[in-house]
Amino acid sequence: MNVTMLPGGTLRVPATTTLANGTKIDGTRDIGRDDPEYSEWLALAQDEDEQRRRDVEERDSDREILARWRTRRSA
Repeated sequence: MNVTMLPGGTLRVPATTTLANGTKIDGTRDIGRDDPEYSEWLALAQDEDEQRRRDVEERDSDREILARWRTRRSA
């Protein structure tokens, strides 16, 4: 789950919408400082640069794990 701090302090938070036929759609919604949930989401928020850096680090870590996994042979 990513909570993105947008310029100006708006937060982009995860949101699920349920259609009339019961289909659930995952997406996001933007909330401002006046939203009652703002302070709860603010604790989880990262700006876009932090998220990009974290994504790169996770991708690199995943590559290392996969490289080790692929070198093992099963019996």
